[in-house]
Amino acid sequence: MARGPLPAGSRQLTRHPVAQGGTVSPTMITTPLSTLAAAAASPSTNATSDFDLAKSMSDVQNWFTNFIETRQDIFIPCLIVIGIALIAHFVVGWALRRYSKRLSKGGFNWTVIIASSLSAPAGLAIWVIAATMVIRMLLAPDPQQAEVAIYTARIGQIRLGLILILFAWFLVRTVRRMEVKLAEHAKESDRLDLTAVHAVANFVVVFIWLMTILIAAQSYGMNMSAILTLGGASAFALSFAFQDVFKNLFGGVMILFSRPFRVGDSVTLSGKSLSGSIERIGIYQTVMRGWDHIPIVIPNSMFLTNPIMNVSQITQRKISFNIGIRYQDFDQIQPIVNDIKSCLEAHDKVDENALLRVVFNNYGDSSLDMTITFNTQPGASGGDAAAIQEELMIKVGEIVSRHGADFPFPTQTLDLTGPIEIKNAGS
Repeated sequence: MARGPLPAGSRQLTRHPVAQGGTVSPTMITTPLSTLAAAAASPSTNATSDFDLAKSMSDVQNWFTNFIETRQDIFIPCLIVIGIALIAHFVVGWALRRYSKRLSKGGFNWTVIIASSLSAPAGLAIWVIAATMVIRMLLAPDPQQAEVAIYTARIGQIRLGLILILFAWFLVRTVRRMEVKLAEHAKESDRLDLTAVHAVANFVVVFIWLMTILIAAQSYGMNMSAILTLGGASAFALSFAFQDVFKNLFGGVMILFSRPFRVGDSVTLSGKSLSGSIERIGIYQTVMRGWDHIPIVIPNSMFLTNPIMNVSQITQRKISFNIGIRYQDFDQIQPIVNDIKSCLEAHDKVDENALLRVVFNNYGDSSLDMTITFNTQPGASGGDAAAIQEELMIKVGEIVSRHGADFPFPTQTLDLTGPIEIKNAGS
């Protein structure tokens, strides 16, 4: 077969002959170089961003269309599952609300707490089960495929984890509502300690979330032995790095069991000049409201190393004040002391069987000093003690005046041994 001349700028491509049934059939391909250069320079061969975006949108549309077409038979079961979940949500919510109202009228407060705490987690659990069922039916229409079984297992693990979280949330809600109820009882009765109620509730909540995390990790197939070993080693290392943190936690535990004070007590922390009313006792720190109404956050470790003065536990209030009379009233000291002591003993708000003392104890710079000390009757508050002190100080002044004595002004006497010589400025 005659071959014509090649076009200018072309290159001949020849493939080696291949044996086919004992014969040889050579093949020749010719491609003009100018055609290749034009194709390389043509903008139609270079993918632009607009073209890529359009192609991606087309691929998404094709995938979505194929997804819808292959799952048309599953839409109705999915709608049925959603409808059942909606009905179950309303029925469970209505039943729990009605049950709570009926029990609250009968006085079953603890059962009401459990029923009211269960309403929100139960409703969410219904929708978690329904949503995972719908997702599994949509993603895995054919349960016989191997890769579908992997999807099903993963969805089951996610559903189990969410249900565990909702169950832990239900327990935490129950604990917190019981804490509020017990706190109300603790404020009305001395048999229940408000501090212990809050502390135990905090410990139980932490324990619930910790156990939930461990159970969830076990359900996801994690090696708990390795986790516990790693946790023990980490705790040993962190115990040195976070000594102050562990001191505060230990201080919170000691406050719980030793109960040096309660919420609402007036406390003075010796050595730190901190005093006020306890508002909240936490595991790590305690909040005190100072007498100037400024909140003070105190780490619990400070209660381990500093003496604590619980003013609210005072059985009696001690009152002590000093008075002084003039030196020219020296003869009236003993009668004044006797009358003041008789006045204190006759007062109905002064405990005559406790400390009661009126003594002349000092020669002052300008006065003869006396100290008056006594205790109030048990149960007196700080305000009562201030009122009693004011009343008795007025009576003490009346006693001093009745004896013709008086309270001196601060004075000094200057004795000169010789005459005073006065010189004029000009001399």
